[in-house]
Amino acid sequence: SVLAMHDAYTQNVATVELDQQLQLDGVRHQVFDPTVEGTDYATTVRSLLRRDPNVLGVAEMPDAKTAEEAARVDAERTRLYLCVRADTAMQALEGYVKAVGDPAKAAKTLRGVIAGRLLRKLCTNCRVSYPPSADMLKKMGVPEGKVQALFKKGGQVLIKNKPEVCPVCQGTGYIQQDGCFEISPLDEAEREMIRTGNINGLRAEFRKRGMVTIQQAALRKAVDGFTTIEEVLRITAEPHAGLARRVDS
Repeated sequence: SVLAMHDAYTQNVATVELDQQLQLDGVRHQVFDPTVEGTDYATTVRSLLRRDPNVLGVAEMPDAKTAEEAARVDAERTRLYLCVRADTAMQALEGYVKAVGDPAKAAKTLRGVIAGRLLRKLCTNCRVSYPPSADMLKKMGVPEGKVQALFKKGGQVLIKNKPEVCPVCQGTGYIQQDGCFEISPLDEAEREMIRTGNINGLRAEFRKRGMVTIQQAALRKAVDGFTTIEEVLRITAEPHAGLARRVDS
């Protein structure tokens, strides 16, 4: 989605991927084949960077060498998006810095971290509204009286006064997915905290800015009727190993 925001017909946009997820018009997709002898992922990233792309999407960070190549990018010439697998945005950032092995080098080109998770959207044809309890609103951090109704999944609709399986969602209560995102831009002050290893200070700065967390973004979708509280808890209550977080350089 981020790569699609760049005009691949006026800019040189490329990717390196282990498994191509989507064909983007004008983007040069390079699928890395680990079975080819004498090649590795980091070398492929370095080769692509030498071609001076305007934008490069690196879909995996399989090893420290890949992180080191990403850290060497000339941020004035190339926008690099690096996907890091971690449970949280802060873990992704810390994992990237550790992989690079030099906090100063890692911080130099960092411009931000985007964390995201997918949640299921309610089927609007069969969703069921209900008044939230005061206790539920308190746990959500929503002032009492602020929200008059929330929604839960249905799965059935009345057809000639008889309950039938919803023809839109086939009885699941959900249809399609939506994303919840936490966007944390990094300026020089934040990069200095990374250089000095002041991760607690970085967390405090993010809180001071009032940045929306993934949980807050998900709760907003529940309040707006797009999903359920149960779905919010499913994606935020427990760590989700293996979910992708992107560190932008």
